[in-house]
Amino acid sequence: MKKEEAALDKLISVIIPIYNVEGCLHRCLDAVQGQTYSNLQIILVDDGSTDHSGKICDEYAAQDARFLVIHKENGGTSSARNAGLEAATGAFIGFLDSDDWPEPDLYETLLDAVLKTEGAVAAQMMSRDFAVDGTLLKGPQRDDGKIMKLTQKEYFKELMLHVGDSSFCTKIIASSQMKDYRFSSHKLNEDFELLLRMLPQIPGIVTIGKVGYNIELRAGSNTRGKYNQALYEAMLENAGYALHMAEELFPDCVTLAKRFELVQALDFMLHIPVEKMTQENQFYQKMKKMIRESGKEIRKNPFLDERQRKNLKRLRFAPRFVRRVHRVLMHFRGKSI
Repeated sequence: MKKEEAALDKLISVIIPIYNVEGCLHRCLDAVQGQTYSNLQIILVDDGSTDHSGKICDEYAAQDARFLVIHKENGGTSSARNAGLEAATGAFIGFLDSDDWPEPDLYETLLDAVLKTEGAVAAQMMSRDFAVDGTLLKGPQRDDGKIMKLTQKEYFKELMLHVGDSSFCTKIIASSQMKDYRFSSHKLNEDFELLLRMLPQIPGIVTIGKVGYNIELRAGSNTRGKYNQALYEAMLENAGYALHMAEELFPDCVTLAKRFELVQALDFMLHIPVEKMTQENQFYQKMKKMIRESGKEIRKNPFLDERQRKNLKRLRFAPRFVRRVHRVLMHFRGKSI
């Protein structure tokens, strides 16, 4: 019996927030329409687009009954996803970003894995990053084809080591788990924040070492463009929440969570423009103070690699100088910062 025949009753609701992406929307919708697993409810949430995106959505719905279009006033990605959750009727729920595209077997592979794994309510595949011109920027975290079930703690550890994937776009999650939650509106780093909130209720997640999702890094995205301090503020707020979670639920992971918080702060300090490193920038001052007061943690934390440790040590005493040097190095390496 074919995989799809064995799971015909398992409708997957795929929620796609859409806002002014007419140039790349066909690629995403064609890819989800052509999935090898066809029992899909494809929810297109037109979040107040002012270009032809809304019209394109209606055209797909007119040709394929699996498409459901919701037109709403602009409220942001979280608002659009939440509107999709209200309309979702599938046994499992997935999400896509409209400027990205899934591999043809994403949902077949995810569903097959989660149904065959006892105690699992979610599954994820690997992703890779592309530039707008198609250049591969970053390959998958794993590409060994292995299927592993992770416990709550094991998955939390992966997140704290920056090897776990917090994106909802690479996953399907049982509706019985997902429908009780909503994304925080008007906040960035919302996937990571919601995943942390959900984690205590997820008994197991299957991770598959195979590419299933492709990300296009476009300028102008909230999370994929140039320096955005609001994003870093959300990232560090979530890092603090993760540390609190470790203290409450996974006490043997506290050192990992402290490492995660320091690395997030390091990422901010290596990307903030020098001209924004001012006395008036309260968030910068807060991060500078945190790093300065973390000398023992920087020296002793076993989960920091040597480059991270050296950069954090330097930033404790001369952050503006370190930032200037880092900017010059990135310029000569041809990387934008």
